[in-house]
Amino acid sequence: MNPRIRTRLSGIVLTATGVLAATMAGPLDAAAGPLDATTGPGTATVGTTTVGTATVGATTGWLDATTGPGPAATMPGPLVAGAGPGTPTSAAPAAVPLKVMPLGDSITWGSGSADSRVGNRTGALTAGGYRIDLRARLAAAGLDVDFVGSRQAGPPGTDRDNEGHPGWRIDQIAANVDGWLATYRPDVVLLHIGTNDMAQNRSVAASAARLSALIDQIRAARPDAAIFVQKLVQGHVEPEKSRIAAYNTAIPGIVATKDDNVHLVDQSSIGGLSEFDDLHPNDDGYAKMAFNLYRAMAGVYGDGGWPTGSDPYAATTRTLCFRINRTVAGEQTWHAQCDLWTRHTGTGRNAAAEWKRPAPATGKRAATRWLSDDPYVSNLGA
Repeated sequence: MNPRIRTRLSGIVLTATGVLAATMAGPLDAAAGPLDATTGPGTATVGTTTVGTATVGATTGWLDATTGPGPAATMPGPLVAGAGPGTPTSAAPAAVPLKVMPLGDSITWGSGSADSRVGNRTGALTAGGYRIDLRARLAAAGLDVDFVGSRQAGPPGTDRDNEGHPGWRIDQIAANVDGWLATYRPDVVLLHIGTNDMAQNRSVAASAARLSALIDQIRAARPDAAIFVQKLVQGHVEPEKSRIAAYNTAIPGIVATKDDNVHLVDQSSIGGLSEFDDLHPNDDGYAKMAFNLYRAMAGVYGDGGWPTGSDPYAATTRTLCFRINRTVAGEQTWHAQCDLWTRHTGTGRNAAAEWKRPAPATGKRAATRWLSDDPYVSNLGA
Protein backbone atom coordinates (compact mmCIF):
# COMPACT_ATOMS: atom_id res chain seq x y z
CA MET A 1 0.00 0.00 0.00
CA ASN A 2 1.33 3.44 -0.91
CA PRO A 3 1.55 5.78 2.07
CA ARG A 4 -0.59 8.86 1.96
CA ILE A 5 1.03 12.00 3.30
CA ARG A 6 -1.17 14.59 4.96
CA THR A 7 -0.11 18.04 6.11
CA ARG A 8 -1.75 21.38 6.78
CA LEU A 9 -2.23 23.89 3.94
CA SER A 10 -4.49 26.88 4.33
CA GLY A 11 -7.48 27.00 2.01
CA ILE A 12 -7.06 24.12 -0.52
CA VAL A 13 -6.80 20.38 -0.97
CA LEU A 14 -4.04 19.27 -3.32
CA THR A 15 -4.15 15.58 -4.33
CA ALA A 16 -0.97 14.39 -6.04
CA THR A 17 -0.71 11.21 -8.07
CA GLY A 18 3.05 11.46 -8.56
CA VAL A 19 5.90 11.31 -6.07
CA LEU A 20 7.48 14.06 -4.04
CA ALA A 21 10.30 15.58 -6.03
CA ALA A 22 12.39 16.86 -3.10
CA THR A 23 13.22 16.17 0.50
CA MET A 24 11.00 18.27 2.71
CA ALA A 25 12.64 20.85 4.95
CA GLY A 26 9.54 20.96 7.18
CA PRO A 27 5.75 20.92 6.97
CA LEU A 28 4.34 22.27 3.70
CA ASP A 29 3.09 25.77 4.33
CA ALA A 30 0.97 27.91 2.05
CA ALA A 31 3.00 30.90 3.11
CA ALA A 32 6.27 29.36 1.89
CA GLY A 33 5.75 30.48 -1.67
CA PRO A 34 3.22 30.81 -4.49
CA LEU A 35 0.86 27.96 -5.25
CA ASP A 36 0.15 27.41 -8.93
CA ALA A 37 -2.33 24.72 -9.89
CA THR A 38 -5.02 24.15 -12.44
CA THR A 39 -8.30 22.39 -11.93
CA GLY A 40 -6.93 19.55 -14.01
CA PRO A 41 -3.55 17.77 -14.08
CA GLY A 42 -0.63 20.14 -13.87
CA THR A 43 2.28 21.16 -11.70
CA ALA A 44 1.83 22.62 -8.23
CA THR A 45 4.64 24.34 -6.37
CA VAL A 46 4.67 25.21 -2.67
CA GLY A 47 7.73 27.36 -2.01
CA THR A 48 10.67 25.44 -3.54
CA THR A 49 9.11 21.97 -3.19
CA THR A 50 7.50 20.45 -6.26
CA VAL A 51 4.80 17.83 -5.99
CA GLY A 52 4.38 15.75 -9.23
CA THR A 53 1.08 15.99 -11.08
CA ALA A 54 -1.68 17.46 -9.00
CA THR A 55 -5.35 18.26 -8.89
CA VAL A 56 -6.87 21.04 -6.79
CA GLY A 57 -10.02 20.01 -4.99
CA ALA A 58 -12.34 21.48 -2.37
CA THR A 59 -10.96 23.91 0.18
CA THR A 60 -10.88 21.69 3.28
CA GLY A 61 -7.51 23.01 4.46
CA TRP A 62 -5.35 19.86 4.00
CA LEU A 63 -2.78 18.88 1.39
CA ASP A 64 -2.84 15.16 0.53
CA ALA A 65 -0.10 13.49 -1.51
CA THR A 66 0.39 9.86 -2.48
CA THR A 67 3.50 8.19 -3.78
CA GLY A 68 1.61 6.58 -6.58
CA PRO A 69 -1.77 5.17 -7.57
CA GLY A 70 -3.58 2.78 -5.29
CA PRO A 71 -5.24 2.81 -1.86
CA ALA A 72 -4.14 5.68 0.36
CA ALA A 73 -3.23 5.48 4.03
CA THR A 74 -3.28 8.63 6.16
CA MET A 75 -0.02 9.25 7.98
CA PRO A 76 0.10 11.67 10.92
CA GLY A 77 2.93 14.06 11.69
CA PRO A 78 5.00 16.64 9.80
CA LEU A 79 7.34 15.85 6.94
CA VAL A 80 10.95 16.26 8.05
CA ALA A 81 14.31 16.76 6.38
CA GLY A 82 16.63 13.81 5.95
CA ALA A 83 13.97 11.14 6.30
CA GLY A 84 13.76 10.50 2.59
CA PRO A 85 11.31 11.86 0.05
CA GLY A 86 7.85 12.14 1.57
CA THR A 87 8.68 10.26 4.75
CA PRO A 88 6.31 11.19 7.61
CA THR A 89 7.22 11.08 11.27
CA SER A 90 5.09 11.30 14.42
CA ALA A 91 5.75 11.24 18.14
CA ALA A 92 3.84 8.64 20.16
CA PRO A 93 1.64 10.35 22.76
CA ALA A 94 2.82 9.97 26.32
CA ALA A 95 0.70 7.57 28.36
CA VAL A 96 -1.39 9.35 30.97
CA PRO A 97 -3.23 7.77 33.90
CA LEU A 98 -6.99 7.37 33.79
CA LYS A 99 -8.39 10.00 36.15
CA VAL A 100 -10.91 8.40 38.52
CA MET A 101 -13.11 10.43 40.89
CA PRO A 102 -14.58 8.46 43.82
CA LEU A 103 -17.72 10.55 44.53
CA GLY A 104 -20.13 10.27 47.43
CA ASP A 105 -20.37 10.40 51.21
CA SER A 106 -18.55 8.77 54.15
CA ILE A 107 -18.56 5.35 52.48
CA THR A 108 -16.57 6.85 49.59
CA TRP A 109 -14.35 8.53 52.19
CA GLY A 110 -13.75 5.16 53.90
CA SER A 111 -15.40 5.38 57.33
CA GLY A 112 -15.40 2.00 59.06
CA SER A 113 -12.24 0.72 57.41
CA ALA A 114 -9.31 -0.24 59.62
CA ASP A 115 -7.49 3.01 59.01
CA SER A 116 -10.49 5.11 60.09
CA ARG A 117 -10.82 3.81 63.63
CA VAL A 118 -8.92 6.65 65.22
CA GLY A 119 -10.87 9.63 66.46
CA ASN A 120 -14.16 10.55 64.84
CA ARG A 121 -15.56 7.58 62.92
CA THR A 122 -16.47 9.71 59.90
CA GLY A 123 -13.56 12.11 59.92
CA ALA A 124 -10.36 10.11 60.36
CA LEU A 125 -7.81 11.29 57.82
CA THR A 126 -6.38 7.80 57.40
CA ALA A 127 -9.61 6.22 56.12
CA GLY A 128 -8.95 4.18 52.96
CA GLY A 129 -12.24 2.35 52.27
CA TYR A 130 -12.43 0.52 48.95
CA ARG A 131 -9.95 2.79 47.19
CA ILE A 132 -6.65 1.11 48.15
CA ASP A 133 -7.79 -2.38 47.13
CA LEU A 134 -9.42 -1.15 43.91
CA ARG A 135 -6.31 0.72 42.83
CA ALA A 136 -4.15 -2.36 43.49
CA ARG A 137 -6.49 -4.53 41.41
CA LEU A 138 -6.47 -2.06 38.51
CA ALA A 139 -2.68 -1.81 38.62
CA ALA A 140 -2.40 -5.61 38.48
CA ALA A 141 -4.60 -5.52 35.37
CA GLY A 142 -2.25 -2.98 33.75
CA LEU A 143 -4.54 0.05 34.07
CA ASP A 144 -2.77 3.12 35.43
CA VAL A 145 -5.22 5.26 37.40
CA ASP A 146 -5.02 8.48 39.35
CA PHE A 147 -7.70 9.13 41.94
CA VAL A 148 -8.78 12.78 41.89
CA GLY A 149 -10.80 15.03 44.16
CA SER A 150 -10.61 17.90 46.62
CA ARG A 151 -10.47 15.62 49.68
CA GLN A 152 -7.58 13.54 50.98
CA ALA A 153 -7.92 10.45 53.14
CA GLY A 154 -5.96 7.23 53.45
CA PRO A 155 -2.70 5.92 54.87
CA PRO A 156 0.49 7.80 53.97
CA GLY A 157 2.00 6.68 50.70
CA THR A 158 -1.35 5.81 49.07
CA ASP A 159 -3.37 7.75 46.51
CA ARG A 160 -5.46 9.70 49.02
CA ASP A 161 -7.49 11.92 46.66
CA ASN A 162 -11.25 11.47 46.64
CA GLU A 163 -14.55 13.36 46.69
CA GLY A 164 -16.11 11.59 49.69
CA HIS A 165 -18.04 13.89 52.02
CA PRO A 166 -19.17 12.35 55.34
CA GLY A 167 -22.80 13.09 56.15
CA TRP A 168 -23.66 14.61 52.76
CA ARG A 169 -26.88 13.99 50.85
CA ILE A 170 -27.49 13.93 47.09
CA ASP A 171 -28.53 17.59 46.96
CA GLN A 172 -25.33 18.68 48.71
CA ILE A 173 -23.18 16.76 46.23
CA ALA A 174 -25.17 18.25 43.33
CA ALA A 175 -24.64 21.79 44.63
CA ASN A 176 -20.85 21.39 44.39
CA VAL A 177 -20.13 18.79 41.73
CA ASP A 178 -19.82 21.16 38.75
CA GLY A 179 -16.80 22.84 40.32
CA TRP A 180 -15.11 19.55 41.17
CA LEU A 181 -15.66 18.21 37.67
CA ALA A 182 -14.31 21.39 36.08
CA THR A 183 -11.23 21.35 38.30
CA TYR A 184 -10.27 17.67 38.12
CA ARG A 185 -11.79 16.63 34.74
CA PRO A 186 -12.22 12.94 35.61
CA ASP A 187 -12.41 10.22 32.97
CA VAL A 188 -14.32 7.97 35.39
CA VAL A 189 -16.76 8.77 38.22
CA LEU A 190 -17.51 6.14 40.89
CA LEU A 191 -20.81 7.30 42.41
CA HIS A 192 -22.16 5.92 45.70
CA ILE A 193 -24.68 8.37 47.16
CA GLY A 194 -28.05 8.33 48.92
CA THR A 195 -27.22 6.65 52.24
CA ASN A 196 -27.62 9.86 54.24
CA ASP A 197 -30.84 10.72 52.41
CA MET A 198 -32.27 7.43 53.67
CA ALA A 199 -30.77 7.81 57.15
CA GLN A 200 -32.31 11.30 57.40
CA ASN A 201 -35.73 9.99 56.38
CA ARG A 202 -35.85 11.77 53.02
CA SER A 203 -38.44 10.59 50.52
CA VAL A 204 -37.33 7.50 48.61
CA ALA A 205 -39.00 8.64 45.39
CA ALA A 206 -37.65 12.20 45.63
CA SER A 207 -34.15 10.91 46.43
CA ALA A 208 -34.24 8.62 43.41
CA ALA A 209 -35.27 11.57 41.23
CA ARG A 210 -32.39 13.64 42.63
CA LEU A 211 -29.98 10.79 41.85
CA SER A 212 -31.20 10.72 38.25
CA ALA A 213 -30.74 14.49 37.95
CA LEU A 214 -27.24 14.24 39.46
CA ILE A 215 -26.23 11.66 36.87
CA ASP A 216 -27.49 13.98 34.12
CA GLN A 217 -25.55 16.85 35.68
CA ILE A 218 -22.33 14.82 35.61
CA ARG A 219 -23.01 13.73 32.02
CA ALA A 220 -23.48 17.34 30.93
CA ALA A 221 -20.22 18.43 32.54
CA ARG A 222 -18.16 15.40 31.46
CA PRO A 223 -19.96 13.91 28.43
CA ASP A 224 -17.18 11.43 27.63
CA ALA A 225 -16.66 10.21 31.20
CA ALA A 226 -17.78 6.76 32.32
CA ILE A 227 -20.08 6.89 35.37
CA PHE A 228 -20.38 3.81 37.58
CA VAL A 229 -23.57 4.21 39.61
CA GLN A 230 -23.57 1.95 42.65
CA LYS A 231 -26.54 0.45 44.45
CA LEU A 232 -26.00 1.23 48.11
CA VAL A 233 -24.44 -0.96 50.74
CA GLN A 234 -27.22 -2.27 52.99
CA GLY A 235 -28.32 -0.66 56.19
CA HIS A 236 -27.29 -2.76 59.18
CA VAL A 237 -30.42 -2.20 61.26
CA GLU A 238 -33.94 -0.83 60.87
CA PRO A 239 -35.35 1.52 59.73
CA GLU A 240 -32.37 2.38 57.51
CA LYS A 241 -32.17 -1.18 56.20
CA SER A 242 -35.66 -1.13 54.67
CA ARG A 243 -35.36 2.42 53.37
CA ILE A 244 -32.03 1.74 51.65
CA ALA A 245 -33.47 -1.43 50.12
CA ALA A 246 -36.39 0.57 48.67
CA TYR A 247 -34.04 3.20 47.25
CA ASN A 248 -31.84 0.50 45.72
CA THR A 249 -34.85 -0.92 43.89
CA ALA A 250 -35.16 2.30 41.90
CA ILE A 251 -31.53 2.57 40.78
CA PRO A 252 -31.44 -0.02 37.94
CA GLY A 253 -34.38 1.68 36.25
CA ILE A 254 -32.64 5.07 36.52
CA VAL A 255 -29.44 3.74 34.96
CA ALA A 256 -31.42 2.05 32.18
CA THR A 257 -32.67 5.46 30.99
CA LYS A 258 -29.14 6.83 30.55
CA ASP A 259 -26.66 6.37 27.72
CA ASP A 260 -23.95 3.74 27.32
CA ASN A 261 -21.45 5.70 29.44
CA VAL A 262 -23.52 5.06 32.58
CA HIS A 263 -23.00 1.66 34.23
CA LEU A 264 -24.67 -0.10 37.17
CA VAL A 265 -22.64 -1.63 40.01
CA ASP A 266 -24.54 -3.73 42.54
CA GLN A 267 -23.20 -3.23 46.07
CA SER A 268 -26.48 -4.23 47.73
CA SER A 269 -25.22 -7.71 48.67
CA ILE A 270 -22.90 -6.10 51.26
CA GLY A 271 -24.44 -6.06 54.72
CA GLY A 272 -24.66 -7.85 58.06
CA LEU A 273 -21.26 -9.12 59.15
CA SER A 274 -19.63 -7.01 56.42
CA GLU A 275 -20.65 -3.79 58.17
CA PHE A 276 -18.77 -2.01 60.94
CA ASP A 277 -21.73 -0.07 62.35
CA ASP A 278 -25.21 0.99 61.28
CA LEU A 279 -24.25 2.21 57.79
CA HIS A 280 -20.54 1.78 57.02
CA PRO A 281 -18.74 -1.32 55.71
CA ASN A 282 -15.88 -2.91 57.61
CA ASP A 283 -12.76 -4.09 55.78
CA ASP A 284 -14.57 -7.16 54.49
CA GLY A 285 -17.34 -4.97 53.09
CA TYR A 286 -14.88 -2.59 51.48
CA ALA A 287 -12.99 -5.50 49.90
CA LYS A 288 -16.29 -6.61 48.33
CA MET A 289 -16.99 -3.07 47.11
CA ALA A 290 -13.56 -2.95 45.45
CA PHE A 291 -14.12 -6.35 43.85
CA ASN A 292 -17.53 -5.34 42.47
CA LEU A 293 -16.19 -2.05 41.09
CA TYR A 294 -13.21 -3.83 39.54
CA ARG A 295 -15.46 -6.32 37.75
CA ALA A 296 -17.66 -3.50 36.45
CA MET A 297 -14.65 -1.56 35.17
CA ALA A 298 -13.23 -4.72 33.59
CA GLY A 299 -16.40 -4.95 31.52
CA VAL A 300 -15.70 -1.49 30.12
CA TYR A 301 -11.89 -1.33 29.94
CA GLY A 302 -10.71 -4.92 30.20
CA ASP A 303 -11.48 -6.41 26.76
CA GLY A 304 -11.87 -9.76 28.49
CA GLY A 305 -8.19 -9.92 29.41
CA TRP A 306 -8.11 -8.73 33.01
CA PRO A 307 -7.23 -11.20 35.77
CA THR A 308 -10.09 -12.15 38.09
CA GLY A 309 -8.04 -11.61 41.21
CA SER A 310 -8.96 -12.86 44.65
CA ASP A 311 -12.70 -13.12 45.36
CA PRO A 312 -13.61 -11.86 48.86
CA TYR A 313 -16.98 -13.58 48.57
CA ALA A 314 -15.18 -16.95 48.41
CA ALA A 315 -13.03 -16.44 51.52
CA THR A 316 -13.19 -19.10 54.23
CA THR A 317 -11.54 -17.03 56.96
CA ARG A 318 -11.62 -13.30 57.52
CA THR A 319 -11.00 -10.75 60.22
CA LEU A 320 -14.20 -8.85 60.92
CA CYS A 321 -14.40 -5.68 62.99
CA PHE A 322 -17.43 -4.05 64.55
CA ARG A 323 -18.22 -0.93 66.50
CA ILE A 324 -19.06 -1.87 70.09
CA ASN A 325 -20.98 0.77 72.03
CA ARG A 326 -20.52 1.19 75.76
CA THR A 327 -21.94 3.61 78.30
CA VAL A 328 -19.39 4.54 80.94
CA ALA A 329 -20.24 6.95 83.75
CA GLY A 330 -23.29 8.09 81.84
CA GLU A 331 -21.37 8.82 78.67
CA GLN A 332 -21.49 6.72 75.53
CA THR A 333 -18.18 5.47 74.18
CA TRP A 334 -17.17 2.83 71.70
CA HIS A 335 -14.30 0.68 70.52
CA ALA A 336 -13.60 -1.60 67.58
CA GLN A 337 -13.84 -5.34 68.28
CA CYS A 338 -11.97 -7.48 65.76
CA ASP A 339 -12.00 -11.30 65.59
CA LEU A 340 -10.91 -13.97 63.16
CA TRP A 341 -14.05 -15.57 61.74
CA THR A 342 -14.27 -18.94 59.96
CA ARG A 343 -16.83 -20.26 57.51
CA HIS A 344 -18.37 -23.46 58.88
CA THR A 345 -20.26 -25.78 56.55
CA GLY A 346 -22.56 -28.37 58.06
CA THR A 347 -24.10 -31.47 56.53
CA GLY A 348 -27.61 -32.54 55.64
CA ARG A 349 -30.21 -30.07 56.81
CA ASN A 350 -27.45 -27.89 58.26
CA ALA A 351 -25.42 -27.69 55.04
CA ALA A 352 -25.64 -23.92 54.76
CA ALA A 353 -22.39 -22.14 55.43
CA GLU A 354 -22.29 -20.05 58.59
CA TRP A 355 -19.68 -17.62 59.79
CA LYS A 356 -18.53 -18.11 63.38
CA ARG A 357 -15.95 -16.70 65.73
CA PRO A 358 -14.41 -18.39 68.77
CA ALA A 359 -15.97 -17.48 72.09
CA PRO A 360 -13.68 -16.24 74.86
CA ALA A 361 -12.09 -19.16 76.69
CA THR A 362 -13.65 -20.01 80.07
CA GLY A 363 -10.84 -22.24 81.32
CA LYS A 364 -7.42 -23.56 80.43
CA ARG A 365 -8.80 -26.81 79.00
CA ALA A 366 -12.13 -25.54 77.79
CA ALA A 367 -13.17 -26.74 74.33
CA THR A 368 -13.54 -24.01 71.74
CA ARG A 369 -17.04 -22.62 71.57
CA TRP A 370 -18.23 -20.81 68.48
CA LEU A 371 -20.42 -17.74 68.29
CA SER A 372 -22.35 -16.59 65.23
CA ASP A 373 -24.16 -13.53 66.54
CA ASP A 374 -23.58 -10.12 65.00
CA PRO A 375 -21.45 -8.22 67.57
CA TYR A 376 -22.69 -4.80 66.48
CA VAL A 377 -26.35 -5.77 66.74
CA SER A 378 -25.78 -7.67 69.98
CA ASN A 379 -24.25 -4.61 71.61
CA LEU A 380 -26.73 -1.97 70.45
CA GLY A 381 -27.79 0.11 73.41
CA ALA A 382 -25.13 -1.33 75.67
